[in-house]
Amino acid sequence: MKAIPDDPVFPTGPVFWRALRTALGRAPLLLIAWLLPFLLGGVLAAPWMSWFGRTLAHRAAPGSVLASMDTVFRQDHAGAIGALRTAGGASAALLALVSMWIGVFLAGGWLQVFLERTEGHSVKRFLWGGAKYFWRFLRVWVLSLVGLAVLAWLLHGWPWNTLLHLLLGAESMDDLEVVTSEWTAVWATWIQAGLFALGFSLLLAWGDYTRTRIALQDGHSAVWAGICSFFLILVHPIRTLRPFLLLFLCELAVVVLVGIASWNWNTAIGPASGWVPVLVLFLLGQFVMLWQTLCRASRYCAAVQVSRALVAPLSRPDPWGSRIGGPGGPQYPIDDTDDYNVSI
Repeated sequence: MKAIPDDPVFPTGPVFWRALRTALGRAPLLLIAWLLPFLLGGVLAAPWMSWFGRTLAHRAAPGSVLASMDTVFRQDHAGAIGALRTAGGASAALLALVSMWIGVFLAGGWLQVFLERTEGHSVKRFLWGGAKYFWRFLRVWVLSLVGLAVLAWLLHGWPWNTLLHLLLGAESMDDLEVVTSEWTAVWATWIQAGLFALGFSLLLAWGDYTRTRIALQDGHSAVWAGICSFFLILVHPIRTLRPFLLLFLCELAVVVLVGIASWNWNTAIGPASGWVPVLVLFLLGQFVMLWQTLCRASRYCAAVQVSRALVAPLSRPDPWGSRIGGPGGPQYPIDDTDDYNVSI
């Protein structure tokens, strides 16, 4: 199979490796993309920290509830904890929505940076790209939610229940006790979960390529870009999905290794352990968040490389050709045939 050609903007090597190295070189942008969700988490944790600070002050021995809250503590403060959970649930739902919108904004920033053939890692270009593509990518986000709803209906609604009835005689997943073999019931559960995970992964990949196509061609129609991206993945499944799969395996490997290390530190937490294990767990968690941010940026970088190799250029001039000029301002070509002169 023909390899994707090297691009002078990116390092040489396999697509996923080029994407990782390129994204890793955008350290300031990675920190911005990590910091925004971190601040949202701080907003959610602040009421709990404030309540624990007031409740535990002069009422509990130092470190007595560090590892866990005992039965007496939970019983004495059941009302306050319940109120915090109720308020926290509503806040978490709102912050989750805001977090998804931040992801839409960051997608525009990453694609703006990876598509430009300019030097430097400009935070200004990143933020400008996020604002430029926000409403276009928000429409892609809405289409993704519709696709997720359809996927959930297919695998948890009438189509799946009909298939179960035809093959196993069960009316739904809650009626698997009618199946004669316990392993058959287990396999039905695993197949349903596996198909949903596969469909969700393909939906995410479709969204990334749809956003990339919109930015690459400076398009506005999320529906048309989505249709084109669907057929792009259908015609070139290996070339489009292989970089994403390799990036996912890289992300999963680090998460598993850090999870093993976190388990050892977590079991060391106790009344006499002090604050060091808590700090280590916090740092490990933030390292994983940074690594996931890097992998997320790498997915867009890989999508840019693959799309440039497989997507036919438009008849109009390439909006991402070599040029100079600030974001949002006039752009001047810099090849040997340009008619522009830059004077100082």
